[in-house]
Amino acid sequence: MRGAWCTMVLVKAPVLLKYKLSYAGREAGEQQLRYERTRAGSRMTLTADVALPLPRTKQRWVSEMDARGVPLKFSERVEGRQNKVYEVEFLREDGVVVTRGEPEFVLPYTVDYHDPLSLILALGRTEEAVLTLPLLGGRVHAERVGEEALTLPWGEVQARAWRLRPGVSLIYYDPEGYPLRFSQQVGGHVFEAELTEVVHEPEPEERPEKKKKSRRRGGRRRRRRR
Repeated sequence: MRGAWCTMVLVKAPVLLKYKLSYAGREAGEQQLRYERTRAGSRMTLTADVALPLPRTKQRWVSEMDARGVPLKFSERVEGRQNKVYEVEFLREDGVVVTRGEPEFVLPYTVDYHDPLSLILALGRTEEAVLTLPLLGGRVHAERVGEEALTLPWGEVQARAWRLRPGVSLIYYDPEGYPLRFSQQVGGHVFEAELTEVVHEPEPEERPEKKKKSRRRGGRRRRRRR
């Protein structure tokens, strides 16, 4: 998974997290991650504009999950030099997982698989120090590796860090459960995403009804996290 990082934990929903991206110390784009409740459970939507490393891409990832945080559907769309559309349905009651795109296949539903978004949700929930989580085509091994002070726009934060393998990736969370920073080795350089803003949005029932024949958008309360 090159480019945009995807993550969310059980923070107050609905919420929008904004990140700046960097590659080899240079600005590399930005991404937004929205977490919201649904009737089935929850939904995470990641949108990103990734400028480095080349080629430049626009990405959109969506994970629909049940109340346990186990994925029901996952989709990935990447627009760049080559476009890519990939979808997965986790049909637990039918006992199969069906994919559309590249590759396309059907395989038995033998465990509660994770997608890239739900995997980090699961990691944020746990109190364990070591986890192994199943993905389609493999497993991710996660180990808690201590704490580190990070300097963010609103000040210094004591963050707990996780290391993910295969590969060399680090994920940092603050005490409230917000993913603060992601670091990954890509092509001999470090690709990072760092949280810059947290926007808490009203619950759907709190949003005022739109007036007929009005194009004005209102009623959204925004707050910068300090």
